[in-house]
Amino acid sequence: MKTQATPENAFENKVRSQGFTLVELLVVIAIIGTLAAMFSSNILSALRKGDEVSCTNNLRNIGQAAISFSLERRFFPVAKGTTPPAYMSLNVLLDSNEGSDLSPNVFTCPSSLDENAQKDSDGNFVLDELSCSYAWLGKRTKSSTSASTALGCDDTIADKENDIEENHEGFVIVVYAGGDVNKLDASEIPEDRDLPGSLVGQEGGD
Repeated sequence: MKTQATPENAFENKVRSQGFTLVELLVVIAIIGTLAAMFSSNILSALRKGDEVSCTNNLRNIGQAAISFSLERRFFPVAKGTTPPAYMSLNVLLDSNEGSDLSPNVFTCPSSLDENAQKDSDGNFVLDELSCSYAWLGKRTKSSTSASTALGCDDTIADKENDIEENHEGFVIVVYAGGDVNKLDASEIPEDRDLPGSLVGQEGGD
């Protein structure tokens, strides 16, 4: 004896035919999870590479302005005092004709936690320890110095084991007196120093 089809039975059959079983859902979730893991690592790698490129461009712009500054004054920009903080020395560059066109974002590495300095109504700004993520020369240095002299670099190296969450992991990007900008592996920095050459961070030197 055939069961007479009713609208209610037809609706239930339609719902069953369009639904997913628990196994099917688990398979789909597993596939999505696998794809997300694959692509997230690629995306993270691409973001880090982008930050590295931006940081390199920042230091190149700062370096070129500092080199122009030194050709006019025979010395690279460094604030007064003994091993002054990097941001104070870079403010000297900002106050000059050579550095007047530099924007706040040039002084913050995209991998850092620092925020760009705020411009005033005249478009001017002043760097401080929270708006500058680059180390700089800690002592007066002549323009005739070796082309391999480090002028500036990232002021820290990311190190999760020591709770340092900002900047690049395992290396710094360095701008040199000759105008070159290169990556420097952490292992190439002397054990008794945190930064290459005579560079100092936002707290200055000892």
